[in-house]
Amino acid sequence: MAKFAELSEYKNTIIDRLLQSEELTKALKYSENDFLAQPSVDDPSQLIYKNIFPYRFIPEANILKETFITISFRKYRLVNSRFKSGYIYLNVFTHRDLFQTVYGCTRVDYLLTKIDELLNQQRGIGMGKLEFNKMDELTVNDLYQGTYIRFKSTDFN
Repeated sequence: MAKFAELSEYKNTIIDRLLQSEELTKALKYSENDFLAQPSVDDPSQLIYKNIFPYRFIPEANILKETFITISFRKYRLVNSRFKSGYIYLNVFTHRDLFQTVYGCTRVDYLLTKIDELLNQQRGIGMGKLEFNKMDELTVNDLYQGTYIRFKSTDFN
């Protein structure tokens, strides 16, 4: 496999894990504050390039009130010429009118909890387990805010 081909595979693995969570897909698709009470998402793959992006940005200005997750890989480097080490960022942000939920937390906090359950200390992305590394606020613009969560990944060549 080419040196960096596995990075695309890792993004696909992350997206697949996100789409397998019915609760997470409902939180992305539905704008209601009781999104878990809404019907299951018939085809979660339709959220790709609509609410989940395998890159850091949203390609066009969004006039609808929605929720997004973007994925980016940063600061990957060789360590002792044997393996790559880097960070996986998941940016989770929503329209300010969609933050409130009936579940005792914000929509962004709910999504971060689900992402942590699906990825932290899990195998299949790099060598060993993904490790939670950092989290901080994210401001996209006046209407969209959220949080990013960063995981550390290590992979042998």
